[in-house]
Amino acid sequence: MSSPTTPLASFNRLTFSQPWRPWSQPIDLVLLRRSICGLLNRVAGATLDRTAGRFAELVVRGERCGDSASLEACSRWVVQRCVVDSPRLDLFAKMAQRAVDEAEGDDLRWRSVDPYYLGDPTASFQSALRTVLLAELQLAFTLGQAEKVYALSATVGELLVLGVLACGDVQDVINTLFEETVRDSDLHCVALCRMIRRVVSSTEAFQIVHKLALLGHIGGVLEEDTISLKVRYMMMGVLDQCIYPRPRDVFSSDLQRSEVYGLREDLDEQDDTVELTRARERRGPEAPAFDQCLKEAQAFLTSHDNNKAEAFCKSLRPKSRHRFIHLLLHAVLTAGDETDANLVASFLSQLCTRALLQVNGYLVRAFEPLVTILEDVVLDNPSAYHLMAIMLSAVGFFQAEIDDLASHIVVKENPARDRLLEEVAALNAAPVDDTFRLSTVVEDSSEDEGTSSDYAYAY
Repeated sequence: MSSPTTPLASFNRLTFSQPWRPWSQPIDLVLLRRSICGLLNRVAGATLDRTAGRFAELVVRGERCGDSASLEACSRWVVQRCVVDSPRLDLFAKMAQRAVDEAEGDDLRWRSVDPYYLGDPTASFQSALRTVLLAELQLAFTLGQAEKVYALSATVGELLVLGVLACGDVQDVINTLFEETVRDSDLHCVALCRMIRRVVSSTEAFQIVHKLALLGHIGGVLEEDTISLKVRYMMMGVLDQCIYPRPRDVFSSDLQRSEVYGLREDLDEQDDTVELTRARERRGPEAPAFDQCLKEAQAFLTSHDNNKAEAFCKSLRPKSRHRFIHLLLHAVLTAGDETDANLVASFLSQLCTRALLQVNGYLVRAFEPLVTILEDVVLDNPSAYHLMAIMLSAVGFFQAEIDDLASHIVVKENPARDRLLEEVAALNAAPVDDTFRLSTVVEDSSEDEGTSSDYAYAY
């Protein structure tokens, strides 16, 4: 590389002014983690540009220093957050795209002042992200972690569309998915659909479909007589999307476009209903369910109506109820309000609610992703451990289950597991006259099952 004193062609892209530092100075991974995870916590649609710029600045600094360990760590934090917080997957992918673009621009600027500059291919955020993402996807397939597989597959598709991943990077993954789909694997078939759905809704759909030879692969699957009707139906749907891609519009419907530009003021109510229905169909079958869960979660925290929340849980499929609880927990940790935590704990402590949720261990899935990132959430919400302990103690998990959940947040040189367990133990050992008692709910058959609870609201 050139000397650190070599001038840059342009340095106006950085949002934050930074003091000069020598390249030989190593990057502190603890401070880097706090910075990266703090940005991932706060990123939103309105703050995406500023947050992505700060994230790109940290990535470019790592590439300049040639610190491959820090770049790999950044990649792991981004991939982990894509799995845990899938509703914001698009934002995380755009942050990664911004970092890759800024790193490439930085290399071009160096070449403009040093024609012999070649860069360090081993210290590249793009390469590290590709390696970590594909390795995590392979591990998730090996362990049979369906939810993680689906989230990572969607991440691969989104990064492929944004140009962070090339078609050659995922060709082996695509071939493996089709080979397992031919063997009638539902897991690989659904993962393939999640990945391709991101592709066909982009403006680059035709090029990517052609480069990956998706039409030929899908035709080969449909020629097999041994695949199930479910796999055949899903592959026919994907084939239709690949032949006739439907790029994602900046507007969700023609109705919204008309309202913004005033193009069609004579739309009647029937046309409005048709347009809204078509918009929901384009978004996919899972979008309305997620939107409804998010809406009901926000309504519950506002109205404090346990009966309405319980009725909504009953209306969901048993395998989907944990998603509603996950959104409740996420909203509490984001807001940092102990009153909301007590409200959610009161809801989870009711016997009727437990009967609905504790089916085949699905309730653990609601807690596990958020417990995993507690050490990151506490950077912006110092009471995150206490709030999680309140809600965790209300569910009635066995101590072994709580220990297993806490083991997911162990950070090197940081006793995060003990910290959560101490919060839970302190709440369970609270005196009887405390405002909010965390103890096992006593099942009394003589009382009404719908109102039996040892919890009281703290508001």
